[in-house]
Amino acid sequence: MTNSTRFAFTKVFVTDLDAQASFYKSVFELSEKARIVGRVGADAVEEVLLTTGRGDDSTLGLWRYRDRPAPAPGAATLGFDVRDAHETIRRVEHAGGAVVESVKGIPEHGVLVGFVTDPEGHLIEVVQTL
Repeated sequence: MTNSTRFAFTKVFVTDLDAQASFYKSVFELSEKARIVGRVGADAVEEVLLTTGRGDDSTLGLWRYRDRPAPAPGAATLGFDVRDAHETIRRVEHAGGAVVESVKGIPEHGVLVGFVTDPEGHLIEVVQTL
């Protein structure tokens, strides 16, 4: 029997929806799939859905509470598989993010890995397969 469950998306709460969407578009070449305004329980929210456009429908959702502050960053780590980890790190810095840990090789896993944050401090793991 196969598992019919699949991982579909990650959502991150942000303070500045447009600035954060711009960051992820410019650094990770994501495109905007949809914008949604609605309610989740008693909370009014705005959301931007970003995608790679590769056809696998992987989605990053950026949520903003309309009537209260976002939770503190750090509750999740986003992971991006990239073609060039060093170039991605340069784009992160140029777009207002910060380097937490420079790119380093992990030969036993055949990858280069670096850790950065977006402009609001959300942790991102950047992975390049060798």
